Amino acid sequence: MMTKKELHDEFWLLTKGILQDSKVDATEAIVVKRWLEEHQTDNEFAILINKLSKVLSDSYIDRFESKDVLDLLSRTLTQLRAF
Repeated sequence: MMTKKELHDEFWLLTKGILQDSKVDATEAIVVKRWLEEHQTDNEFAILINKLSKVLSDSYIDRFESKDVLDLLSRTLTQLRAF
């Protein structure tokens, strides 16, 4: 079982490339959503999972949805760093 720090580090590595290119496509969103679902404890990723589910409902991510997901990813990473 991974420690919280290891879990957070792995999540950061997973999302690093997405945040650097400042866009989220459907493939990236699916990968992130699956990872979150597999590693979630105590519903800590529930908001992000719900957002990704909504965004992926039509299998297309427009630039506004991409921006929303990027903002939420950044906030989630900021919160994880606090632990």
